[in-house]
Amino acid sequence: MSESSVFLVLLRRPRSLRTDPTEMRSDPYWEFGSFGITGCHARNLMNPKKAARLSGARLAFAQGGPLGFRLVYLTPPVRVVPYPYLIETTWQPHEMPLCYKDAPTLADNRAPANFPLLEASLRGGKRSTPEGQFASQFRSRATSIGPEIAEELIRIYSAMRGKASTSVIASTYVDALPRNPPNQDMNREQTYSLRLEEAKAGQAIPGLAAAYKANFKMNLEVIEEFSHADAEMDCVKQTHC
Repeated sequence: MSESSVFLVLLRRPRSLRTDPTEMRSDPYWEFGSFGITGCHARNLMNPKKAARLSGARLAFAQGGPLGFRLVYLTPPVRVVPYPYLIETTWQPHEMPLCYKDAPTLADNRAPANFPLLEASLRGGKRSTPEGQFASQFRSRATSIGPEIAEELIRIYSAMRGKASTSVIASTYVDALPRNPPNQDMNREQTYSLRLEEAKAGQAIPGLAAAYKANFKMNLEVIEEFSHADAEMDCVKQTHC
């Protein structure tokens, strides 16, 4: 996958205390350059059967909330790490995302977005509002966005990130959310390590075991393929140093 390929990832809002008092909304693990270790998006974008297309691409994380959909982070080119029941994407360097309230706007029902080409591409859908159109188009999408829109996202996000003050960079993962989850993850390193151990041990994600049990052999077989791709990416990174 080309380094300029971009996949939009819609991050759900934290559930309410009444709905799920244990809710942490932990993934992505920004501090460790990781997404997918909890099984998030495992039925579509992060489906192990479709993992190869993500290798070397970039992930654009769109967080919905009362201020519309905001682009809280755009990863460098990612690596794909396969496990028995899921895949994880990782990247370097590890950076914190932008605060939700300060991140550039992808879609907003009350004001123009910061990405004109993307905004124009949403028009004409069945939904009547920009946020509805955006969610409808990208909620379950597992393909990359077009090259012109990808270039726009990379260019505008990089410019805004480059001049961002420390006050708009998230201090903790909850700053990138539209509201605090009922149960904030206060020990991110420990939580991530536990998820990682579970993934390596092949512990199934509730509700996904049957769907991904057949992928066990396939995931082990592609480790060598992704290791080769990682070596090629290292060479690419060295040319940009």
